[in-house]
Amino acid sequence: MKEMKRLLFVLTVAMASMMMMAVSCHEPEPEPEPEPVVLKDYNFDLFVCAVKHGGMSQNKNGTYVRSVPDLTADQPTVVFSGKGIDITQDYTLESITRGKYYYQVPQRATGGFVKFHIERNAAGEESIVEDAEVPFKNNVYSARKYTHAWINDSTTLVIVGTADKATKIIWSKLNESNLAVQSEGTFDISLPEGYGSFSTAGLLTYRKSDKKLYYFYFAKPAAGMSDAATSQVYIAIIDPATMKVESNTAVPGDIMEETAGSAYGELMQNMIMYDEADNLYVAGLRTIDGKEMGILRRIPMGQKTFDASWNGFPNPEGKLLTVQYLGNGKALAYSRDEALGTKIDSKSHFYTIINLANSSRERVKFNGKDLQYCGGRFSQRTAIANGKAYIGVGGEVEGEAEETNPTIYIYDCKTGVVEKGVELSKGFCFDIIRAMEAE
Repeated sequence: MKEMKRLLFVLTVAMASMMMMAVSCHEPEPEPEPEPVVLKDYNFDLFVCAVKHGGMSQNKNGTYVRSVPDLTADQPTVVFSGKGIDITQDYTLESITRGKYYYQVPQRATGGFVKFHIERNAAGEESIVEDAEVPFKNNVYSARKYTHAWINDSTTLVIVGTADKATKIIWSKLNESNLAVQSEGTFDISLPEGYGSFSTAGLLTYRKSDKKLYYFYFAKPAAGMSDAATSQVYIAIIDPATMKVESNTAVPGDIMEETAGSAYGELMQNMIMYDEADNLYVAGLRTIDGKEMGILRRIPMGQKTFDASWNGFPNPEGKLLTVQYLGNGKALAYSRDEALGTKIDSKSHFYTIINLANSSRERVKFNGKDLQYCGGRFSQRTAIANGKAYIGVGGEVEGEAEETNPTIYIYDCKTGVVEKGVELSKGFCFDIIRAMEAE
């Protein structure tokens, strides 16, 4: 009897196992839960200038910064009179940022590099804390006149600029933590015949898919060349380990005559971006009917030169000043309408969303109305953080009062919905938003 019960138990277990296997064969396995999106905590550093817009040493009247924890509409108006940090004498608006830190060749005569961050105390008062200061070695860089890229998982900062009256291109590698100069040198790049100097900075970027540095620069016509002579853009591809130039290719003038921001790199404005496929985009310009007009070119992933058949900024109204990737095949652009003025403070600059699939553009709107035109050619009043684009408009211009306060608008990168954010006090020209990681 015990043997019969044991046999019956074994048969029952076997049949149950077979039924479970049959069910598992017909029912699909549940899909794994997607990893939660990790939202970082940011502080937003807001830079303004007195009297007129700054950037590229355009303003000596005073440059101020305030750090605030949020830019939503429920926050109090950001006031600058008697508040914030005056950076006029010591630091420049143009800076490299990563995490919570700033890296730059400062305004004051240090003869080297500095690293600092902005702290807020419990009372909301800001102060600058310097974390490192390192003198130059052999290669010397001027404030604002250099470009940069991060390599080695962002532990090494590469600086590139020019020397000897911009006839040589120099580079330095710095340790991120203490700015110690690890190595330095001069690129094996000579001026082409008939050209007198290089752009003072150029644009440098590190492309993860092929682990190369891409350096975009141009040669300027020498004195005495014909009036029709234009700048010549080059793409140098560099091995970041050895800093050897692996290729140096000229770009046809009908593709691009100059890159945007070649005089000061990306120290203030964003002119290079990547999409999810690691396609590389660069803002530049061409001369059309005697006017400088914007152009957006792309180097497809796996390629080394611009795709001549693709332009993300057709039919431009004027210069393309900044581009930032928003995700989902869209980019945020800040550009100028030449017909409305070409001065730095001209209210001719505006924001559009570019659809990279078909190169169409649409003005950024709030409640069905276009965001207003802005003064400030050298401005970066947009920052991307946690799936939101923070877009600043307004700011007083000398002799012309604004009807409304400078205002932040918040664009949801996924839905395209725009909401009104915090306001800034009047009386200053609004130039920069920087999203800085909080501790």
